[in-house]
Amino acid sequence: MTGSTAQDQQNFRYATITVAIGLTALVAIILGCMWGYRTYDRYQAVQDTKNYVTTSRIKANNRVRLNEIEISQQKQRVKIEQQKAQIRFEKSKGIREAQDEIATTLTPLYVQFEMTEALKEIAVSGKNSSVIYIPTGADGLPVIASAGKK
Repeated sequence: MTGSTAQDQQNFRYATITVAIGLTALVAIILGCMWGYRTYDRYQAVQDTKNYVTTSRIKANNRVRLNEIEISQQKQRVKIEQQKAQIRFEKSKGIREAQDEIATTLTPLYVQFEMTEALKEIAVSGKNSSVIYIPTGADGLPVIASAGKK
């Protein structure tokens, strides 16, 4: 029996060593996972920071480009308004020249003729029945009276 006991002790030692190695391996795996998670968290934090910096730079560059486009568009709008003002100025010069020409060539007799023609057109159209035409007035001008007004 002593041989059997020595064999049992030997087997017990092997079993104890095997269990100890297994527990050590299990502890090592658990610690490795914990260390790995911490390392992964640090790695992820570094990556998040890099992504934030990269995104911020991209946004800043896009904002600069957008501002440049807006400035360019504003310059174009200013040019357009200056051109419109120049056009209005040129038109006003033409109107002024036409008015000067009319003022120097227009006679009172022609004004009377145009007034008579306008009244004739009103009478013929039949659209306005409230205008009364009296052919002779002071200075040879027609006198206009409205039937609707007192």
